[in-house]
Amino acid sequence: MKLIYQPLGTVTLIGIESKDRQEIIEQYYSFWNHEATGGALHWMCDTFAYITISPPADEKLEKYFFNSSLHLLLNNYPDRFKGVKGGVKSEALKLADRRMEELYENQEVFMNTNPMVYDYSLGRTEARENPAQVRAFDEEEYKQGLAARRSRLETA
Repeated sequence: MKLIYQPLGTVTLIGIESKDRQEIIEQYYSFWNHEATGGALHWMCDTFAYITISPPADEKLEKYFFNSSLHLLLNNYPDRFKGVKGGVKSEALKLADRRMEELYENQEVFMNTNPMVYDYSLGRTEARENPAQVRAFDEEEYKQGLAARRSRLETA
């Protein structure tokens, strides 16, 4: 699984990439349970989804990585830190810092924020008749047609 970081200024996106769909969902639940996100999981394809983190994103991510590292160490090594001075917190801080650095190194642009620009055109202006079928103006024919119309009007 790979986490991808994309800051947008007003919001931060965290991409979750994995071939296992369930692993993506479980990572989302981890972000949700540690209060890093309050939003939905947005799927872009079967192997990639992202979440949004509202400001202050860096503080929320630091808190998330510390808490999740603490739980990770306690769940995987329950007896290792018993009786150790400082306990598990110092190791959790180191692991959280390493995970944060890895996230910041995986900074990519997976969501395009440029507004869409549509090119609207009015099309071409053309004559409605086919120029090959249009006859040239014949003045003599026009005069004869005009005379015929006048005579019809006079007889009516």
